Amino acid sequence: MPSNPANLDQDALLETARILSQAVPADALDGVRASLEYLHHADCEVTPEALRDIAPCDLSTTNAENIVYQLAVEGVFDDGHLNVEALREAFVGARLIAGQVDPPKNTVVATIPYDDRALDPGMFEPLHANLLELIRSAEDDLVLMSPFLSEQAYERLRPALITAADNGADITLITRYLTYGDKDFNREFARGVATNQRLTSATAYYEYIDDETWTTFHAKMVIADGELAYLGTANLTHKGLGGNLELGVIFRDDTASRLTTLVENLRQSEFFYQVSVSGKSFHRC
Repeated sequence: MPSNPANLDQDALLETARILSQAVPADALDGVRASLEYLHHADCEVTPEALRDIAPCDLSTTNAENIVYQLAVEGVFDDGHLNVEALREAFVGARLIAGQVDPPKNTVVATIPYDDRALDPGMFEPLHANLLELIRSAEDDLVLMSPFLSEQAYERLRPALITAADNGADITLITRYLTYGDKDFNREFARGVATNQRLTSATAYYEYIDDETWTTFHAKMVIADGELAYLGTANLTHKGLGGNLELGVIFRDDTASRLTTLVENLRQSEFFYQVSVSGKSFHRC
């Protein structure tokens, strides 16, 4: 709240600003203030009816009464005197309150083991369902970053991935063990994508690893359009989506754009390799 040169009690000023912000649309606050000043300087009685008649917006009787009553109670209007400073200060406060936007709500999500009755599945939002919604929302870019994948997880995610691709999203898959390693889990997921006609042209594949030190990544993220992001413990595997105890957060604030910047920085790393898929073979580009 601004400083108070009008010598109005701070709590009274805040309450007056709150009532004004609730009674008057944000784009009409200046006009209502000017209307009140006009009524005073024109030697008109400041009444709810008079305010409604000249206000630049459609004030209800209740809102007009609340405004006039509050200004009178706090002495802004008093026996024909108008405290102009107090009036303007209250409207400044109302504009600040009206301009406040609640921060986006982030959501804690979880995978709860099916067979553990000690854990309440209702404690958190379901990870799998929220992840599907996030993927389906992508229209420009979708990033899947998971060190471990599985064919079963691909089948669970496939309809949502197709929706994202149909929306026009470019899909980036970042993982391990495509061109190296003796386990096929990640390759099976990637092959599923590559053999799907609606996904293959939309998807690019990458590995992140230092071949000398084996430094790699363990982060799990899914990012849609730089605006929504999942960050948590779950790999994109059937166990991560439906068997293990996993926790994560769906971010709707600027964390999503910061994670997107991280991915863009990864693209500049000497340990970041694009991978091509040909049949059952994987090769670094």
